[in-house]
Amino acid sequence: MSLQHLLHINRERSQPLYQQIAEQIKMQISDGRLPVGTRLPTVRQLANTLGVTRLTVHSAYSELQSGGWVEATVGRGTFVAASAQPEGLMTAAGRNLTPDGVLDDMRRITQMIGLRSLAYADPDPMLYPMREFWDSMLSLRNDPAMFQYGSPQGDPVLRVEIAALLGEQGIEATPDEILITSGVSQGLALVCQALARPGDRVAVEQPTYLGLLHILQMHGIQAVGVPLDADGVQLQALERAIVEQKPRFFYTISRFHNPTGVCPSLERRRELLALAARHRLTVVEDDIYGLLSFDGPPPPPLKALDSENNVIHLTSMSKVLLPGIRVGSVIAPRPIHEQLLPLRRANDLVGAQLMQRAVADFLRRGRLKAHIRRTLPIYRERRDALMRALSYWMPDGVEWTQPAGGFCCWLTLPGDEALNDLYAAALSRGMVFTPGEVFLVEPDDCKHLRLCYANQSPDTIRESVAVLAELIRERIGHGAHRSKRDWVPLV
Repeated sequence: MSLQHLLHINRERSQPLYQQIAEQIKMQISDGRLPVGTRLPTVRQLANTLGVTRLTVHSAYSELQSGGWVEATVGRGTFVAASAQPEGLMTAAGRNLTPDGVLDDMRRITQMIGLRSLAYADPDPMLYPMREFWDSMLSLRNDPAMFQYGSPQGDPVLRVEIAALLGEQGIEATPDEILITSGVSQGLALVCQALARPGDRVAVEQPTYLGLLHILQMHGIQAVGVPLDADGVQLQALERAIVEQKPRFFYTISRFHNPTGVCPSLERRRELLALAARHRLTVVEDDIYGLLSFDGPPPPPLKALDSENNVIHLTSMSKVLLPGIRVGSVIAPRPIHEQLLPLRRANDLVGAQLMQRAVADFLRRGRLKAHIRRTLPIYRERRDALMRALSYWMPDGVEWTQPAGGFCCWLTLPGDEALNDLYAAALSRGMVFTPGEVFLVEPDDCKHLRLCYANQSPDTIRESVAVLAELIRERIGHGAHRSKRDWVPLV
């Protein structure tokens, strides 16, 4: 339906007609119904449709332009501006605290200008190796094969490079054993289709990746939450879930967990694999953050320790390189691999040949390693800024994890009903986090939230934590911040 048919004028209201028009357009921009770049009707068209004067519409457009909602170019028209502030999201956000609802909030929040966001576990766009990656893309411009359909299993050159990269982490896999996917998300969806049916159960960490919960829900699969401690999944609880619930597989983010940042020790990893082997349970390992270790070499991925060939390993370039290239990989035992390949073909036939070969070229030139070496100190600095800010500002009663890598930190707050509006209150102060409810299979007695530090400067991280801590103190009344040890806040 066109814009002019979505606007309604009430001539009995005291509010001027031009303001009614402007406010309704703002609401539709805020709701996402008028995305950035949408062309608005001409002044004449909208005036004729609404039965108002051209001056009325011109005044409405002028107000929208002065507020940064639209931009006008002579000869081209009026368009929704990239700087448009979706203020309507402030009141709408948090109403649907489900994985699907929060994913939708995240999509719209990204349009908000000037928001201090610690909500996204994404790399910083300012650190993207764009020039180097364009070099790899341009090196392929004269190869017609790059614009043809490729192999459903993925570009063979890329599979060679992925095999080498995984080999450096202790995972022995031939290129023929690797399936290239459109990110980890597609890999997870394929694994769910191969191993489970609607009504089946799958064991997951509690909390866990909200995208996985969304995938399970879409496939009619029931998640069984298994609690974590500071060293990973609690094995007694997992064994009890295996015996009682008989899950089809166990899903784990094996290194630098999302949302908690936890990284299990080598001993816990071996115990987990031994437990899975005893019960003949497949382990699905999401290792998307494995290369983002700040405090020394990380422990090996589970697949590197998998003597029973019982682990399905998934990873992606989304966190270590560029999220938008959508290149991931799956290594699975041969019988499962043979199930995944036709499912991959049925989902989207083949991947993007040009993008996959560009990633292969990028890896072959050693540029991924160089990029990681350049960005890790920056991400480490931001992690440290978050840890210091939390130690300084947060009141007693708030606890948090100490991530040694990855992009996520998990906060646990008292289960006080006064904190129920914290998400919306933070948004109203220009700061956003991810509410912890969406990562949980079952609610618990505490409040939780996830903070991500990778794509914000240390100053923004400190400012955001100060705002968040103030809002928490206002609600739980635990007085001043903890200490001034080892850090002086900005003045």
